[in-house]
Amino acid sequence: MTALPPGIYRISLENQHLSRAEQVPVTLLPAHEGPDQEFEVHGTPEGNYVITKPSPIRPSTYLTYDGAPEKPDAGARVLMRLSEFPPCEWKITQGAGPGTFTIAVAGTDLTIGIAPPRIYPPFLELKSDQNPGWTFERIRDE
Repeated sequence: MTALPPGIYRISLENQHLSRAEQVPVTLLPAHEGPDQEFEVHGTPEGNYVITKPSPIRPSTYLTYDGAPEKPDAGARVLMRLSEFPPCEWKITQGAGPGTFTIAVAGTDLTIGIAPPRIYPPFLELKSDQNPGWTFERIRDE
């Protein structure tokens, strides 16, 4: 897989964008222009990635899961949390389709997928049986 260069991205699945709000589950919403659908993605020395809210202020708000930094469980909700140290690291690997990726908690086989039952907007959770094809649309440099 080609490494994702650091930058600001829209992360999409099934023609909807990952959408963030602090301290609530991360959801998928129809595409719109707005900072709630922008994520800063940058690599770590270990070859993983940290996904944050774009902000010049540090510490930032990180993409994480309920219960972090403890070992994740299947079904844990994906959310944004302020100032998690160390931040949750994600393994982003080439997906099944061209230009698609899987996003897994580093060191596990748990990937980000849509939680059942399908509600609107759908919540995201960690799953061991689903490898959806996420796309990363680079908007601009960090």
